[in-house]
Amino acid sequence: MMRIWQSPFVRLVAYYVLLSVAVWLLIRAFPQIVDLFDAFQKLSPIHGSGGKKDALEQAASTPGVASLGSANLALITFFSMLGALALVLPVAWVYMITKQHRGYDQSVVQTVIVLPMTVAGTLILVQNSIALAFALGGIVAAIRFRNTLKDTKDVVYIYLALGVGLAAGVFAPVVSAVMSLMFNITVLSLWKLNVGNIYADQALAGRLRLGQAIVAPRAHTGEYQVIGDPELLRALAPQEFEKVAAASDRLRRYIEDRAKGKKRPFNSLLLVHTTALEPAQQAVEAVLDQLTKRWELREVLPAGDGKSTLEYLVRLAKDAPPGPLLDAMKARGAPHVIAAEYRSLRGLGND
Repeated sequence: MMRIWQSPFVRLVAYYVLLSVAVWLLIRAFPQIVDLFDAFQKLSPIHGSGGKKDALEQAASTPGVASLGSANLALITFFSMLGALALVLPVAWVYMITKQHRGYDQSVVQTVIVLPMTVAGTLILVQNSIALAFALGGIVAAIRFRNTLKDTKDVVYIYLALGVGLAAGVFAPVVSAVMSLMFNITVLSLWKLNVGNIYADQALAGRLRLGQAIVAPRAHTGEYQVIGDPELLRALAPQEFEKVAAASDRLRRYIEDRAKGKKRPFNSLLLVHTTALEPAQQAVEAVLDQLTKRWELREVLPAGDGKSTLEYLVRLAKDAPPGPLLDAMKARGAPHVIAAEYRSLRGLGND
């Protein structure tokens, strides 16, 4: 039962089912909410019929949603923004699930949550005032956004957030719910099936190069096994790369010497970057005791500014994925563990 609940698809469907039940109970308890929404839609020119000319004439002639009164208008705005929030929360959760190993951006998560509520509230404000709508368009055009998203999929999340906010602002809950559900199921399916990764079935063989020894893709997914800030690795100086290469060469010789012993050799290299050596080492070694067959601390390298790098030789169980090990290490070692790198040593010919 617990394994079924761990599935993101099951959790996603359960969320939408619970949300539907909550909405149904709310309508049964307060049926006047439906009447209020119907009155709002009748006064809104967006839900009217006809062409552009009819819509403009209707917007100019109708009393507008302000005639509902301040209390009713506040209630409508509240439910509109609340609906946008409820339907976009699973979108943010899907982003965090699918981006936890690569390309995660906290600002995108917060934007996806806040943007639909802002759009929904703004749409209620301007939909019955053409002059106000044009004024708002001019204000938005005057604002210059200089933020560039690193991943094209992040742009899709922003567009989805806009769509959910627009649907919530015009009180089309079915449209916003279908958009949210279909988007999340599609993204989870693409992530789970690893669609588009042509390197999924390729593994590294032969002597490792320096870049491969530092960060290299997993054999089955092609994703780089780096937990933490990728900028930390890009900021390494040439001298630090040489130290890593020298350590890798010593490690290769050590593994060759140990291959003749009774114990089975290590099959993994683990580099852990820390800001506080002692608490990070205790947390990391507790995780290693729990999730590995055996391990050995080979070297502690100073990294400057009080930071250190722990170099471990690790033996994982056969076919055991490194993802859970890295996740547990980062979770238990936070905030002292700022990055962790995993590299299989099977390409060195030791196992």
